[in-house]
Amino acid sequence: MNQELRILIKKLIGGEITDIEFLDLFKGNIEITSYFDKLLEATCREKNKDDLGLLFYIGFTFDLFDERHLEMLNQLLTEAWHKAHEDIAGLLQYFQSNSSVESLYKAAITKFEYLHYTNALAVKCIWALGDINTPESKEILELLSKSKEKEIEKNALHQLKRISIKR
Repeated sequence: MNQELRILIKKLIGGEITDIEFLDLFKGNIEITSYFDKLLEATCREKNKDDLGLLFYIGFTFDLFDERHLEMLNQLLTEAWHKAHEDIAGLLQYFQSNSSVESLYKAAITKFEYLHYTNALAVKCIWALGDINTPESKEILELLSKSKEKEIEKNALHQLKRISIKR
């Protein structure tokens, strides 16, 4: 991502320009979805956590994330170089894909250094697993319900109960 685009996104975040002004300046003749995908791939390849944060803002603001990003999101969820884990878990919860079960489990049991004081990511992953609601996600929730960490155990049990009521 070039510096000009970083400045433009920061202006959008700071409210210095509107969504429409951003799109006019950002787009030009570029199709935003494919350009966003290229930027996201490059940012992940370079492991640039600052640019990833900016791109997530753009992705959420303009609703650019969809199922085509699942493989990348599943991989990103378990990598330690960024701080977008909770956002990613939220996206995976929204997409409710069985392909995300393993990554959600790994993230739920990983203690990323910047989240050492909280189980918020684990809880988000557990809720995503509950919403996925497949035999595989239920199996993982049963495993997490045996956690020694009370908050993880409690949330996994809650999701298992919620799933059984839904059926």
